[in-house]
Amino acid sequence: MAIQLIEKQNDPVHPHATLLAAIRRKVARDWVVRIVHTYREGNRVADWLSKHSLVYPYGKNELDLPPQGLRQILGDDARGQSFPREVVDSTETSSVM
Repeated sequence: MAIQLIEKQNDPVHPHATLLAAIRRKVARDWVVRIVHTYREGNRVADWLSKHSLVYPYGKNELDLPPQGLRQILGDDARGQSFPREVVDSTETSSVM
């Protein structure tokens, strides 16, 4: 869904139109950008941030330091620690690392 919102034409009345326009401007720069879907199990940092996003005010939030609960996940990532999980999607079963 998010990829489709980024790739389709701008809808000025969409609630996130400003954010989507900013993403499109970045993608349009002189570089190669591929936007692909990643299961949340394959990106523990994004998963943690999405689960804890409601504690922050709506809008853009910048963190000077990682929140306490995120530090272990970042440490695991820095050490190359993986946590394989099975993900079932509507067309196939695949292992995500």
